[in-house]
Amino acid sequence: MNCRWIVIDALVAVFLAGVLLQAQGSLELRAASSFAVSGWQQMPGPGGTMLWVSTTSALTDADIARAEARTQSDGQRTVAVVFTTDGARKMAQLSTAQIGKPVAVLLDGKIIAAPIVRSSIANEATITGTTENLDRVLLLLKK
Repeated sequence: MNCRWIVIDALVAVFLAGVLLQAQGSLELRAASSFAVSGWQQMPGPGGTMLWVSTTSALTDADIARAEARTQSDGQRTVAVVFTTDGARKMAQLSTAQIGKPVAVLLDGKIIAAPIVRSSIANEATITGTTENLDRVLLLLKK
């Protein structure tokens, strides 16, 4: 019986190591548009909609001080992202320029969210999406 638990523990450890290795990657925020923009890259967004995305990152995971899991009142899981001082400045510039337009949240080069900016954002933002993507974002941003 003890041997069985050792094997199960080893399998769990291997699984967790695999998850952690897969979580390594990059998180970026980029300006995006629902309409063609010269010089921008066309990419599939959430739900299969096509977006045009700037080829330049406005923010990266280096601009994030910390991230934490949260649950909204409707039960939806989110990741709250708190920016560094420099990141807050960059986010304010990006969000001000993108009011009424989407901002693409890329994880390992793929768009996982593309919210429409409603107002200027500076110190903190919330990312929503699939549980798998949110878990990967949290693992990547744990500092």
